[in-house]
Amino acid sequence: MLNYGLVAGKNATTRSRIRWSVDDSTLYFDGRALKIKDWIRFLEDLLAVTEEILSKRLMFKNDGSIPEVDLDITDDPSNHEAGHYFVLDRQDAWKNARSRMIESLGNSDCWNKMIEVQGDGLNFLKAGVDEYEMWDNKFRELLAILMMISCGLSGRGTEMTSLRYINTIEGDRSIYIEDGQVMFVTEYHKSMALMDDVKVVHLICC
Repeated sequence: MLNYGLVAGKNATTRSRIRWSVDDSTLYFDGRALKIKDWIRFLEDLLAVTEEILSKRLMFKNDGSIPEVDLDITDDPSNHEAGHYFVLDRQDAWKNARSRMIESLGNSDCWNKMIEVQGDGLNFLKAGVDEYEMWDNKFRELLAILMMISCGLSGRGTEMTSLRYINTIEGDRSIYIEDGQVMFVTEYHKSMALMDDVKVVHLICC
């Protein structure tokens, strides 16, 4: 009897917690309804807020624009050098990026809140820097949510919130460019100490 009970328990399945309406317009989870049109509207509103923070708060664009990003590049995932990621393959990448940001800051309303001119030098004001970092953290939080809910099956929270855009001494980055798409690779190291084997959990393209 015990063996039959174990077999029955092993082969049994639980009841479905998810079902769709007849017209496929509503998803039910444990009896709770979610209209797909409302879900799409939520994504659109969240994306709009995230883009506004990126443009106005982080890139100092008064018109709310976001510069186009050319993803037609060759990314080398075999480059394991600490401090490297695909943007640095371009000549003078950091120098050019800093110049663009200072120019945008100078043309914005944030200059006096963030910069103090002393002779020929520029000093960043702590209050302005703290506010910028606050918006940066907010942007990253919203971006993480968008990645998790709009790029297919998401990894676990611990992996998705520890993605690295740049190689470190401890490990390679998690974000790559492949065929014009942004690709996220999440890993976990639970058995690495025993098996010397890094397990890839998810590979997500957006």
